[in-house]
Amino acid sequence: MRLNLTLSRKAIILVSVPLVIELALVCFLMSLLQQAEKEREMEAHSREISNEINGAMRCLINAGTNTVIYHVSGSRDSLKLYKQSVREFPQVVERLSRMVKGREEEEDNLLRMVSLYNRANQNLVEGHRKLEAGDRIGSMKPYANLNKSMAELYVVADKIQSRQNEIQEKQKAAQAATREQIKWLVVAGALLNVLAAVGLVLYFNRGTANRFNVLLDNTMRLASGEPLNEPLSGGDEIARLDRVFRKMANSLAAATQKERAVLQNAADVICSIDDDFKFAAMNPAVEKVLGYTPDEMIGARLVQYLYADDVEKTLDALKKNIQEKGERALENRMVRKDGTTVDMLWSLHWTEAEKSTICVLHDITYRKELERLKRDFVAMVSHDLRTPLTSISGFLSLLRTGKYNQLSTDGLESLKSADASVGRLMSMVNDLLDIERVESGRLDLNLGPLTIEGLVESVFGMLEPIAKEKKIELVSPKQKEIEFVGDADRLNQVLVNLVSNAIKFSEPNSKIVVEAIENPSGVRVEVRDKGRGVPDHLKQAIFERFKQVDPADAAKRKGTGLGLAISKAIVERHGGCIGVEDNKSESSDGSIGSIFWFTVPIADVQSHFDQT
Repeated sequence: MRLNLTLSRKAIILVSVPLVIELALVCFLMSLLQQAEKEREMEAHSREISNEINGAMRCLINAGTNTVIYHVSGSRDSLKLYKQSVREFPQVVERLSRMVKGREEEEDNLLRMVSLYNRANQNLVEGHRKLEAGDRIGSMKPYANLNKSMAELYVVADKIQSRQNEIQEKQKAAQAATREQIKWLVVAGALLNVLAAVGLVLYFNRGTANRFNVLLDNTMRLASGEPLNEPLSGGDEIARLDRVFRKMANSLAAATQKERAVLQNAADVICSIDDDFKFAAMNPAVEKVLGYTPDEMIGARLVQYLYADDVEKTLDALKKNIQEKGERALENRMVRKDGTTVDMLWSLHWTEAEKSTICVLHDITYRKELERLKRDFVAMVSHDLRTPLTSISGFLSLLRTGKYNQLSTDGLESLKSADASVGRLMSMVNDLLDIERVESGRLDLNLGPLTIEGLVESVFGMLEPIAKEKKIELVSPKQKEIEFVGDADRLNQVLVNLVSNAIKFSEPNSKIVVEAIENPSGVRVEVRDKGRGVPDHLKQAIFERFKQVDPADAAKRKGTGLGLAISKAIVERHGGCIGVEDNKSESSDGSIGSIFWFTVPIADVQSHFDQT
């Protein structure tokens, strides 16, 4: 049965098994060393007993020899040595008693030996005493007993000595056996460690390294698009990692499938171009856009499909994109299979890993045609509409002055209506031309010194007659003169648009306030009315083209929906911004008005003159 161990537990086993073996080996070695030490101590103890026995025998022999020499020669030194031997003898016997204590066999032999030692010593002392007393004949008996005791003592001493020699030999053999055991234990421990290490390595290799290799192989298979290996079983970290990897692989496969579906069904041409400017990959959309199949274009050079006049700029853009390793866009023309040309918008992205440029080609032929039609329309409006309208406006002015006879009251009313219609048409034409300039980036400014007071007076002079017709009062609080640099005509156009809108949407007998507020960053011009206000969700949208608060305003108020968009472009061209907010002061009927405002940075007028 396979154990489902985690990597941490396997690591613990990998460390613990050799450690346990080492600890067991150390314990066995310590036991053998203690045994060897004990055997060495027993051997040393036996030698000490032998030495003490020899010492006791030496004391008796020295005592007997020196007493004879003393009585024969009268040497005081011999007498001294005799007494010294007699004093040492009890000490030697005492040491022997301590050495053999607790050893039954040795104690019995020692008791016998001590008894013989004491008897021999008594005979020796008695013989010496009788010799001292001059009784030579009387001393012979103690000395005869001494010889007898010494003979017995030699027998017992030899027996004890043999026993000690036997013990020493046994201890030497035991020590040799212990050393041999230690040697074999070390060898066996080393072999066991090696076997354990090899076994653990094999186990780890089979249970971990091989499984890691499966994961590594799976990464290679995933990269090359091959099927993955069988799932790893178990509950360890590697098995969990394998499951997570498979989930990731499935997610990548799903994402790749979706990406492939997007590429296959995309309306735009998506391709890759290598650093030799050859097509390396292509999606099927190319057949619809250019008429070629992907197989026809893959491997072919890009220049084969480019319009001749656009080859150089296209290759330059590709080279710069490779050098900058970034993204770039360009427009060019390509030749279809049927020989016609199409306008294309290219989005380029260089990929360092694949050494190729990923390109998205969008067919902008229709857009280019619309731009051409728009240019033609603007030219038509500018020439074929504005010029006749200008002539009609001039003719109506002549009629109003009585140049062609005086008109009746009904005729003057009709003339007034016609003049208003021509004015609206002229305003619409001018708005269309202005919005075209904004979109094409051709909205130029004629900068010069201005004052807010002069700008407001100019606008009031133009719009006061219209305001009086609706019984609306135009008010501008008295304030200090604020000078700045701007385009007088364009800013006048902005303020006229804001004030005229306020007049359109204000009720009779109301008031419109135009006020300029200076701040460190510039000047803020506000147009405050008490009209119907602007809903919050439209406060940004109304500055877009053709956007109005109420769709019915286009018919009822005769507006084009371009005025605020043009005003926004003019203000932003000056470096300012424009917006609308609620007028917090309520009108008499409870409605909330609006505050349309725009800001313009204040430039140093003198500095402007110095630069010009």
